[in-house]
Amino acid sequence: RLRTSNPIERAVQQELKRRTVKVRVFPNDEALLRLVSAVLVEIDETWACDNKAYIKWECRDA
Repeated sequence: RLRTSNPIERAVQQELKRRTVKVRVFPNDEALLRLVSAVLVEIDETWACDNKAYIKWECRDA
């Protein structure tokens, strides 16, 4: 069981656990790696497009 005090790590771990628990049994290690990689790419895309950032560096007027 993984534990962390970092909220970002916790969110990633919870999402990975949620997705892997549904599958239950993986035929091989590569199948697990593909699922985890796809979940991490999806999380990265979601965070990259998120509008909740406090400072938008590329949109700031200097």
